[in-house]
Amino acid sequence: MSEPRRLTVLEIETKKFRKRLRGYDPAAVDAFLQEVAAHYEEVVTENHRMREELIGLRQEADRYKAMEDALKESLVLAQRSADETRSHAHKEAELILREAQLKAEQIVREAEERARRILVETESIEARKRAAVLELRALLLTHLQALEPLAEDLPHALAAAPCAEPTAENGVEG
Repeated sequence: MSEPRRLTVLEIETKKFRKRLRGYDPAAVDAFLQEVAAHYEEVVTENHRMREELIGLRQEADRYKAMEDALKESLVLAQRSADETRSHAHKEAELILREAQLKAEQIVREAEERARRILVETESIEARKRAAVLELRALLLTHLQALEPLAEDLPHALAAAPCAEPTAENGVEG
């Protein structure tokens, strides 16, 4: 299943709506689109930064894993040379292994915790974005409801307005 297409800031800024009788104020729509585009760009930038940071953390964890693997290989080499000084090398290798494992576990735990915090922060940003969209939707609905009585009165106001005599100036020839 493919991911839904995401809007770009340019698409938001350049979006045009058809004009209709009693439609929205084009300047207000344009201003709102500019504001949405600015907020969207901030979210996209923050999301990109967090992804880059997550990639860096994963690379760092991979480096530590490689270090752990290298330490394990060093242990194997130390065990080969331990034939001559078995007791001393054996104790030293075990100490190195324990320290390496503890350090590797600590590094992995820290990297996982950091990645978890980034994910929590990303979810928080997404939640704030959803809340902002809902809040804007509610605001628009409130304004629309406030305009409905005016729309209902418009036919009465037009009917009460005096009609001008047709002339050549207003498009009717006599």
